[in-house]
Amino acid sequence: MKKLWLTGVAAILGASGVAASASVVTLDWNKVAQGTLQKQGSSYTELVNVGGGEVEVSVAPSGAVSPNRFGLAGLQTPAVTNTIFQGGLSSNFSNLSTVANFNPGRGSDPTLTFTIDFLGFKQGVSNVNFSLFDVDSMPNRFVDQITFRTAGASLTGSAANVVAGNTVRGVAMSPNLGAGSGEGNVGVKYGNLPSHEIVFTYTSPTANQVLHGFGLGNISFTPVPEVNQLAIGLAACVLGAVWLRRTGRRRAVTLA
Repeated sequence: MKKLWLTGVAAILGASGVAASASVVTLDWNKVAQGTLQKQGSSYTELVNVGGGEVEVSVAPSGAVSPNRFGLAGLQTPAVTNTIFQGGLSSNFSNLSTVANFNPGRGSDPTLTFTIDFLGFKQGVSNVNFSLFDVDSMPNRFVDQITFRTAGASLTGSAANVVAGNTVRGVAMSPNLGAGSGEGNVGVKYGNLPSHEIVFTYTSPTANQVLHGFGLGNISFTPVPEVNQLAIGLAACVLGAVWLRRTGRRRAVTLA
């Protein structure tokens, strides 16, 4: 009988849908307004509606670094565009491109901090995947270095960079656009996040004042489903009935 009651509880939960089915959603930069991100003080921010929630991507400079204009159109970065970095994809794939002027000689540590905040997803997200484009270096000129501050990152480098733990560093030159532009790509994966956001820093570990940058590709993830409150209520009722039935039996035996 106990097994029968438990089977009934499981059936109710399944029929009612304890949680909405999880499905992969993607922040597609091609569907975001092209151009420079919104400036707020010294930072730049983009809020994107995706998958029934919101994702906010922000870029915050600190120290002797400033986001710069770049490309044929002199577009102020960070910007959503397909004209600066290509990542080996066809020319019509946009990404979030950032080019900055680093000046470590001014006595401060120049750093750009990127935050991907899944603020519209109350239960968090899992299975986060995205790529970084053009993480490379030029001898005696510049080195791209990106470090993930949020634990759990799995990084996969390519021909123009090398991965060490939660940091990827450019070791060779790759073109920004066209053939060979995928040689600077870095794959980033998170199975589960310890929080609702991913934070990483972009630095220039040389003594040179120099202009360089990289691109952030589409971001795919799976929202963690919210628990169906109706199903919880039904399950509680069933379990309550089980408890009352068992209590009633014990009382009947005692009275007898």
